[in-house]
Amino acid sequence: MKKSLTLVTLTLFLALAVVGCRSKKVVDTSGDAERFAFENNHVHFDFDRFNIRPDQVPILAAKVAYLNQYPSAQVEIQGHCDERGTEAYNYALGDRRAKSVYNWLVDQGISPARLHTVSYGEERPLDPSHDEAAWAQNRRAQFVLQ
Repeated sequence: MKKSLTLVTLTLFLALAVVGCRSKKVVDTSGDAERFAFENNHVHFDFDRFNIRPDQVPILAAKVAYLNQYPSAQVEIQGHCDERGTEAYNYALGDRRAKSVYNWLVDQGISPARLHTVSYGEERPLDPSHDEAAWAQNRRAQFVLQ
């Protein structure tokens, strides 16, 4: 009995190891990890501002590197705001944030034909809380590969 339990345990361990290796290989070879990083590293903004902060430039530089590596990639740049301000004001601010990022990418040599902007204002918060930490996360430009 003990011998068969050890054999079952060893077989299960080897099967999990093989599955784990296959999963890692799929992520590494398909570009899914790169795509995930591209879409989930957001550019954040100060309250009531749409200018690119110096601490956000490395995030944008990584976006440029990705877009240069994948020259057929099309991107939607989404502008978002926190909940403060009127709905109309936040749509306009979200639009200015998206266009600020768009212009930065174009200035770095990315073709305007590959980029599209949209504003969601305050309607798609990352964090629904009502405090400065949540608002800071919600003031962003988000990237979606098409």
